[in-house]
Amino acid sequence: MRPNVAAVYTCVGLLLLSAPARSQVLIGYLFGEKLGSPTFNMGFEVGVNFSNLDGFADSEHLNRPVFGLFADWRFSENFHLGGSILPIASRGAGGLAPAPTGDPTFDGQTAGGTMKRSMNYVEIPVLLKWAPDREQGIRLGAGPSFGFVTSATDRYDAVSPAGTHYILERDIGGQLPTFDLGLSAEIEWRFQLLSIAARYTQGLTDMRLEGSADALYSRVLTGTGRIYLGKKPSP
Repeated sequence: MRPNVAAVYTCVGLLLLSAPARSQVLIGYLFGEKLGSPTFNMGFEVGVNFSNLDGFADSEHLNRPVFGLFADWRFSENFHLGGSILPIASRGAGGLAPAPTGDPTFDGQTAGGTMKRSMNYVEIPVLLKWAPDREQGIRLGAGPSFGFVTSATDRYDAVSPAGTHYILERDIGGQLPTFDLGLSAEIEWRFQLLSIAARYTQGLTDMRLEGSADALYSRVLTGTGRIYLGKKPSP
């Protein structure tokens, strides 16, 4: 008797929502044969972005989660090509002087406070990696990073004349470039079924708001872990 396809998909969906770790194992069992070969593997990438913005004085790092999929192609003994698609990969900075908006009422409320700028990205780093050992050990990589800005906000910590603290938020997504090209360098240590890595990305695109005088570039240090699905060793 053939199983009910809708019921199977429903069960898998519930597992994905309720237990991400168990879901990764489940996906590995179901699709491992398709996702892995002796020269190609893919899996999940999970980490944290420690980001800042060059161009703001006295800015503070902003820490945001990173999540997505990665792939690794070992096309030679010592050189590999690795890439990721990270739909959750925010950047920004905190502790900023409030950016003027041109609205006297709004600017009057935020004067003297601080601002945090958050930019949500779909990030796609593509790195050529040198590997002394084909299967495990250290990897050194470099390459371009393609960042697509999906939304952005300025969040202001304001204080009323009576001393009451409150938050104001402004959508600035339409005032920023939608594409942020960067250069990335990475160091990775690979184990049998997972790896850990640190990746630095220097933005090359001027991400200033329309009408701003100073250029603005993103800087991101990403600490990440990668879990392989269906990894197969070389014969």
